[in-house]
Amino acid sequence: MKKKINYFCLGLILICFLLAAMVGDTADSDWLLKPPGLRPFSEPATVIPATHHYLNQKLELPQYRSASGTPRAGWSREFIKTRRFSSDQSAWIFYRQSDLKRTKVIKNAGMPDSLRIWPVGATLILEGYKGDASRAVDARLLEIEVMTKLAPATIFATEAFFPVDWNYARYTPNGTWSLSRKKLIECHQCHSIAFRLTGDLIFTPFR
Repeated sequence: MKKKINYFCLGLILICFLLAAMVGDTADSDWLLKPPGLRPFSEPATVIPATHHYLNQKLELPQYRSASGTPRAGWSREFIKTRRFSSDQSAWIFYRQSDLKRTKVIKNAGMPDSLRIWPVGATLILEGYKGDASRAVDARLLEIEVMTKLAPATIFATEAFFPVDWNYARYTPNGTWSLSRKKLIECHQCHSIAFRLTGDLIFTPFR
């Protein structure tokens, strides 16, 4: 009798474990991220460690362009010749003109020579292509990636530091959500490098 109870308990534990794993896989976007650092309003070139985490949230893909690829009203785009250190990939990055106008560009004595801080609510969409995206006949759309800047996670951060929390999203060419937990962490680790290179988590300098 005792063995049967033990087997029953083990079975319940296994089922709970599997259910928990399944639930985790359905919430790939709901994962805590940590900013690569904070820039004080008083000294933007200085970076101090961030002590908070924030939740990456699943977002809808905005209507940012027409079917032919032309940016919609209020949107613009910039061509990126190479993508992810690969010479056979390129990209278009779409951005709202109002977001770019609201960025804060700060002259810097070191490297980089200026810092560009994006405002809360800014949304940038990157279309990654196999081939030359500037010539539609030579390129194949691989993925659509979205980054949106969030409001600071704490009141303390709001009062003393530039906001630095970014939300990530990824879609297939047909607009289906496609962001795994592993990919989310990979995106954040890579864009954390941009924080040192441009001042925020966006690689493209928009000079």
